[in-house]
Amino acid sequence: MMKVADLMTTQLVTLKEDDSLATAKSLMHNKNIRNLPITNDLGECIGLLTQREYLRHAFYLVSQFGTQQLNHKEEQTPVAKAMNTDILTITPNTDLDVAAEFFIENKYGCLPVIENNKLVGLLTPVDFVKLAHSLLTKQDN
Repeated sequence: MMKVADLMTTQLVTLKEDDSLATAKSLMHNKNIRNLPITNDLGECIGLLTQREYLRHAFYLVSQFGTQQLNHKEEQTPVAKAMNTDILTITPNTDLDVAAEFFIENKYGCLPVIENNKLVGLLTPVDFVKLAHSLLTKQDN
Protein backbone atom coordinates (compact mmCIF):
# COMPACT_ATOMS: atom_id res chain seq x y z
CA MET A 1 0.00 0.00 0.00
CA MET A 2 1.32 3.43 -0.94
CA LYS A 3 1.76 5.93 1.86
CA VAL A 4 1.31 9.70 2.01
CA ALA A 5 5.12 10.01 2.00
CA ASP A 6 5.16 8.49 -1.50
CA LEU A 7 2.99 11.25 -2.94
CA MET A 8 3.25 14.38 -0.78
CA THR A 9 4.94 17.58 -1.88
CA THR A 10 8.01 18.38 0.19
CA GLN A 11 9.16 21.57 -1.54
CA LEU A 12 6.97 23.80 0.61
CA VAL A 13 6.25 27.49 0.56
CA THR A 14 5.28 28.60 4.06
CA LEU A 15 4.61 31.81 5.91
CA LYS A 16 4.79 32.99 9.51
CA GLU A 17 1.65 34.28 11.23
CA ASP A 18 2.95 37.86 11.24
CA ASP A 19 3.64 37.91 7.48
CA SER A 20 1.24 40.16 5.62
CA LEU A 21 -1.73 39.24 3.47
CA ALA A 22 0.03 41.16 0.68
CA THR A 23 2.95 38.73 0.92
CA ALA A 24 0.55 35.78 0.88
CA LYS A 25 -1.28 37.12 -2.17
CA SER A 26 2.00 37.64 -3.99
CA LEU A 27 3.24 34.13 -3.19
CA MET A 28 -0.05 32.54 -4.23
CA HIS A 29 0.01 34.43 -7.51
CA ASN A 30 3.71 34.03 -8.36
CA LYS A 31 4.00 30.37 -7.31
CA ASN A 32 0.53 29.41 -8.61
CA ILE A 33 -0.50 27.84 -5.29
CA ARG A 34 -3.75 27.92 -3.35
CA ASN A 35 -2.65 26.75 0.09
CA LEU A 36 -0.03 28.27 2.35
CA PRO A 37 0.87 26.48 5.56
CA ILE A 38 1.62 28.86 8.43
CA THR A 39 4.48 27.71 10.64
CA ASN A 40 6.03 28.92 13.85
CA ASP A 41 9.75 29.22 14.57
CA LEU A 42 9.89 25.53 15.55
CA GLY A 43 8.58 24.42 12.14
CA GLU A 44 5.19 23.41 13.56
CA CYS A 45 2.14 23.99 11.40
CA ILE A 46 -0.08 26.39 13.34
CA GLY A 47 -2.53 27.21 10.57
CA LEU A 48 -3.35 27.27 6.91
CA LEU A 49 -4.14 30.18 4.63
CA THR A 50 -6.13 28.99 1.66
CA GLN A 51 -7.05 31.01 -1.38
CA ARG A 52 -10.65 30.96 -0.18
CA GLU A 53 -9.74 32.37 3.24
CA TYR A 54 -7.53 35.01 1.65
CA LEU A 55 -10.40 36.08 -0.66
CA ARG A 56 -12.89 36.11 2.21
CA HIS A 57 -10.64 38.47 4.16
CA ALA A 58 -9.90 40.62 1.08
CA PHE A 59 -13.67 41.05 0.52
CA TYR A 60 -14.02 42.03 4.18
CA LEU A 61 -11.26 44.64 3.78
CA VAL A 62 -12.92 46.04 0.65
CA SER A 63 -16.27 46.24 2.44
CA GLN A 64 -14.66 48.13 5.34
CA PHE A 65 -12.18 50.39 3.55
CA GLY A 66 -13.00 50.34 -0.19
CA THR A 67 -11.01 49.08 -3.14
CA GLN A 68 -8.60 52.06 -3.07
CA GLN A 69 -7.29 50.95 0.34
CA LEU A 70 -7.12 47.19 -0.34
CA ASN A 71 -3.39 46.94 -1.12
CA HIS A 72 -2.47 49.17 1.80
CA LYS A 73 -4.68 47.22 4.22
CA GLU A 74 -3.33 43.87 2.97
CA GLU A 75 0.20 45.09 3.73
CA GLN A 76 -0.91 45.96 7.28
CA THR A 77 -2.88 42.77 7.94
CA PRO A 78 -1.02 39.72 9.28
CA VAL A 79 -2.03 36.32 7.88
CA ALA A 80 -2.98 35.36 11.46
CA LYS A 81 -6.19 37.40 10.95
CA ALA A 82 -7.27 35.27 7.98
CA MET A 83 -5.70 31.84 8.48
CA ASN A 84 -7.61 28.77 9.56
CA THR A 85 -6.25 27.22 12.75
CA ASP A 86 -8.75 24.33 12.86
CA ILE A 87 -6.99 22.08 10.36
CA LEU A 88 -6.81 18.35 9.87
CA THR A 89 -3.31 16.95 9.51
CA ILE A 90 -1.96 13.54 8.54
CA THR A 91 1.34 11.73 8.92
CA PRO A 92 3.72 10.52 6.20
CA ASN A 93 2.87 6.91 7.19
CA THR A 94 -0.87 7.33 6.56
CA ASP A 95 -2.14 5.00 3.84
CA LEU A 96 -3.01 6.88 0.66
CA ASP A 97 -6.48 5.35 0.54
CA VAL A 98 -7.22 6.87 3.96
CA ALA A 99 -5.98 10.28 2.79
CA ALA A 100 -8.10 9.96 -0.36
CA GLU A 101 -11.17 9.32 1.81
CA PHE A 102 -10.50 12.58 3.70
CA PHE A 103 -10.53 14.47 0.41
CA ILE A 104 -13.64 12.72 -0.87
CA GLU A 105 -15.68 13.05 2.32
CA ASN A 106 -14.62 16.53 3.38
CA LYS A 107 -13.63 18.26 0.14
CA TYR A 108 -10.35 19.47 1.65
CA GLY A 109 -8.04 21.50 -0.59
CA CYS A 110 -4.95 20.12 1.12
CA LEU A 111 -3.74 18.16 4.10
CA PRO A 112 -0.58 19.28 5.94
CA VAL A 113 1.70 16.33 6.63
CA ILE A 114 3.16 16.35 10.15
CA GLU A 115 5.94 14.24 11.64
CA ASN A 116 7.26 14.80 15.18
CA ASN A 117 5.11 17.95 15.37
CA LYS A 118 6.92 19.43 12.34
CA LEU A 119 5.49 20.22 8.92
CA VAL A 120 7.20 17.87 6.45
CA GLY A 121 4.88 17.97 3.46
CA LEU A 122 1.57 18.85 1.91
CA LEU A 123 -0.87 16.56 0.14
CA THR A 124 -3.41 17.95 -2.32
CA PRO A 125 -6.01 16.51 -4.69
CA VAL A 126 -3.69 17.51 -7.54
CA ASP A 127 -1.17 14.99 -6.21
CA PHE A 128 -3.80 12.28 -6.67
CA VAL A 129 -4.56 13.48 -10.20
CA LYS A 130 -0.85 13.26 -11.03
CA LEU A 131 -0.76 9.72 -9.60
CA ALA A 132 -3.84 8.72 -11.63
CA HIS A 133 -2.28 10.21 -14.78
CA SER A 134 0.95 8.30 -14.15
CA LEU A 135 -0.91 5.02 -13.63
CA LEU A 136 -3.06 5.56 -16.70
CA THR A 137 -0.04 6.39 -18.83
CA LYS A 138 1.74 3.22 -17.68
CA GLN A 139 -1.38 1.20 -18.48
CA ASP A 140 -1.33 2.45 -22.09
CA ASN A 141 2.26 1.27 -22.65
